[in-house]
Amino acid sequence: MDIEVQGLSKTFGSGDKSVHALKDVSFKIDSGEIFGFVGANGAGKSTTMRIIMGVLAQGSGEVLLDSKVATREARKQIGYMPSERGLYAKMKVREQLLYFAQLHGLSPSEAHTSADEWLERLNITQYALKPLQTLSTGNQQRAQLAVSLVSKPSALVLDEPFAGLDPQAVKVMSSVIREQAQAGVSVLFSSHQLDLVDELSHKVGIIKAGEMVVQGTPDELRDKAGAPKVITIPTPLVDIYSDLIAEEEKEVQSA
Repeated sequence: MDIEVQGLSKTFGSGDKSVHALKDVSFKIDSGEIFGFVGANGAGKSTTMRIIMGVLAQGSGEVLLDSKVATREARKQIGYMPSERGLYAKMKVREQLLYFAQLHGLSPSEAHTSADEWLERLNITQYALKPLQTLSTGNQQRAQLAVSLVSKPSALVLDEPFAGLDPQAVKVMSSVIREQAQAGVSVLFSSHQLDLVDELSHKVGIIKAGEMVVQGTPDELRDKAGAPKVITIPTPLVDIYSDLIAEEEKEVQSA
């Protein structure tokens, strides 16, 4: 699914107290493309994502999904991970996956199969029957990602998916995002971790005070800034660290 926003504007409040949260924001994400959304807190990233998902109404402009104005039904094809994390604290993890999968149109049998696949893929099967509130922050993040993926979406909108994660969880989540894009899913994600944005994104958009100030591939943005190309290190530190953690976990389990 392609996602396109055209001239989005949004104002909160009125008169002297009005705040222009978005000002003529436009960008497009093609199927199989990862778009990194960068900006300071309050720049307009979450507002844009909420409008794409229909949580907020725009003041002007349009959201297009596969070149058609977004409808409630079309939005059901998008997996959404909000910044405020919208799961139920006292509900068991697997029950939440089943609930959201069926809410998006999967049959009960499809929901059970998909839920078990994502619990295993994200290494949280052991927490399936536990209330969400009993999990660590990182494992709650994994559960939220599982919910966004369980309905087999055609697009993903992920608001700060890496916030609060340890290196091993970052590696898992990065891998899942890449796999989804390779399968043709369009991905919009925001992050303050610029190394991850650079590493994952096909295109990057930088928003400031509600305005999209620049967008393009990471190399195009470096060229515009007159910066040298990034030198790729063969074995990134995050891989070394996360692999050591994984080995340590294996040793503990076998002891």
